[in-house]
Amino acid sequence: MKRLLIILLSLALLACVPTPEQEFVVNKGDGVLTQKIAEGPKEEKRFEAPSRVDDVFETDGLTVELAADVVLPEVDLYPVAEVVPQNYDAAWARRMLQSIADGRQLLVRESEGGENMTRQGILFEIQGLQASLASLDEDYAHLSEAEREDVRKDLNEQLEAWEAYYREAPESTDGLDADLADAIYNARGRMDAEIDYGRPERRYHSPIEARRDGTVVLMNMDDVISQTERYEPVSGPLRGVTITEDEAVAIARTFLEKLGETELEPVLVLAADCPRYGEEYERHDEQAYVLWFTRPVNGMPGAVTEIQQDVYGYYSQNGGDRMFTEPCEQEYAYFIVRDTGVNWFEWHVPSTVTRIVNENVELAQFDTILDTFRRQIGVEVFPALEEAKDACNYTDLKITDTTLRIDRIALESVRIRKEGATGTYLLAPVWSFYGSLVVHGENLNGLAILGWSVDDGEAVWSVPSGCYLQINAIDGSVINPALGY
Repeated sequence: MKRLLIILLSLALLACVPTPEQEFVVNKGDGVLTQKIAEGPKEEKRFEAPSRVDDVFETDGLTVELAADVVLPEVDLYPVAEVVPQNYDAAWARRMLQSIADGRQLLVRESEGGENMTRQGILFEIQGLQASLASLDEDYAHLSEAEREDVRKDLNEQLEAWEAYYREAPESTDGLDADLADAIYNARGRMDAEIDYGRPERRYHSPIEARRDGTVVLMNMDDVISQTERYEPVSGPLRGVTITEDEAVAIARTFLEKLGETELEPVLVLAADCPRYGEEYERHDEQAYVLWFTRPVNGMPGAVTEIQQDVYGYYSQNGGDRMFTEPCEQEYAYFIVRDTGVNWFEWHVPSTVTRIVNENVELAQFDTILDTFRRQIGVEVFPALEEAKDACNYTDLKITDTTLRIDRIALESVRIRKEGATGTYLLAPVWSFYGSLVVHGENLNGLAILGWSVDDGEAVWSVPSGCYLQINAIDGSVINPALGY
């Protein structure tokens, strides 16, 4: 779920923005957003919207099918809150690792290349270089003798370096404590270790790391399960799993509590296939629970979205956004849970709500939101579709028509940027439009390599919480998730 990019924030742009005298965010609604957030809270009242929207229309060569449930939060107040990221310093990283370890020893994380390698891993590198030297004349026969000598010199230098490393390296890193010093974190931008959970079926320890960008990861998959795929709603017992959905949620909650986090709430729980391979690579059909937790504000659930807009301009070059902004990251915690417990954990940009700016902001009418969607959706560029079109230029693949199917429209709390306050954000009500992209044509099987589901002349691009447009529920302006407003 994911495709997170690190882009530099333009100091020049921020320098020309005056510090506001009252609460407001950058907006595209002629001050309406500023005014509504600054006003006092409105009278408590449940927002009125239809329970479902059904419509079909054409726009810019795209067929849009709205067959969507309208999902409203179980609240009568629609707040705007101020939120700040936690301080992602060495003390934070150390606390994350120690909390996840929960009393277990934090071991040196053996690397597959570079630091913390054992002699066995280094020997593999040495043997590879020796083989390359032995076959150099044959492999590089197309080069001149002088060029081959340059290659030989480079390989020998690498070999000498690995041999020196081998002489100093340990036979095993088992039992060695990980280095959790501030200097290591500051130099590398991350702090990592391994944990031995004592599971006899596992051949490897479980890597764990906390990074300066505000990401925490635990890789603790069952030994012969390497991935999850084909997500679907939980409709009953999962294959190869005995715990229930409620038990999986409880396991995830307990895990977060160890990290000192008690406010995140589950917003999406799906079943995913887990290809399990035996010694002879015979596939066994098993599953896992995948869960997403977000931070609510006074009962307003946080959004979990996999943005399908070309917000960084890689295809449309929309205003150079990818050159001048850092991502406006949304906080979420992601789990894979099976009978063995938490098999995978990611926590992105852990944050803290500092105060409620407006307990009940006035929202734009739902018809206004739909009108904005109809006008805007045709000019959005979907990276998945552009990749499919690009494939047409190199294969006999042919796309004849494209349909966007929106099946869920949800009112949620989304992080937007607060102007004049770098590092401070607002959690505000936003409408998210979720769905899938469908193309019809000929010879579409090539799209399967790109992650499309292909069947009988139809290819579908569908990811969990695939979001094709977000509209600010306060002023009805379209949000660019990269810019954060």
